[in-house]
Amino acid sequence: MVEGFDEDSTAEPLAFVAEGIRLFSIGHYFEAHDVWEELWQRLRGPDRLYLQGLIHIAVGAYHHANGNLRGARSQWGKARRKIAPYPPCHWGIDTGDWMRFFEQVESRPEISDLPGALRFESARFPTDLSVAQA
Repeated sequence: MVEGFDEDSTAEPLAFVAEGIRLFSIGHYFEAHDVWEELWQRLRGPDRLYLQGLIHIAVGAYHHANGNLRGARSQWGKARRKIAPYPPCHWGIDTGDWMRFFEQVESRPEISDLPGALRFESARFPTDLSVAQA
C-alpha cells in the first residue's frame, strides 16, 4: 500500500512508481515489489509487462540480498525478457545499467555488486496510463 492512500484511492500511477523507486533505492526490494504489484494488478495495456519486469528486478535483488543466487538469476531472466522490448528510459526509468548487468550475469557464475538504484525522472512519466479503479 502506498503511504497516504487508502484502499479506495484512485491514486495516480506515478505515486506508486515513485514510491517503489524510493524503496528500491534504499534496498527495500520486497517492499518495492509490493508497491509495484499493487499498481500492476490495476494497470491495463501494453505497459503492464514493463511494470512486471520492474517487479522481477526487485524480487531478484531481494533474492540476491538473501543469498539466493539461483532465485535472483531466475527473476532477472524474466525481467530482461519483459523489459527488452522497451526503450532504456521508458517511463523516465533508466534500466540501461540493469539490462547490461543481466547480460553479464548470464555468463558469470558469481554475482558481485548490483547496479544500484534505478534512476527516475518523474517528469518523463506518462500521464495516460490505463488503470482500473481499485
